[in-house]
Amino acid sequence: MSGWTFFFILVGVVFLTYQFFRVIDYIERPSNRARPTAAR
Repeated sequence: MSGWTFFFILVGVVFLTYQFFRVIDYIERPSNRARPTAAR
């Protein structure tokens, strides 16, 4: 494996991890807003 291959694999893993946490944050955020209004 060359240095460039490792670099692009690393960039891909970082990008996918970032997207994964963005999706989790998007799923969590509306539920956090909905709970206080539902409790009232």
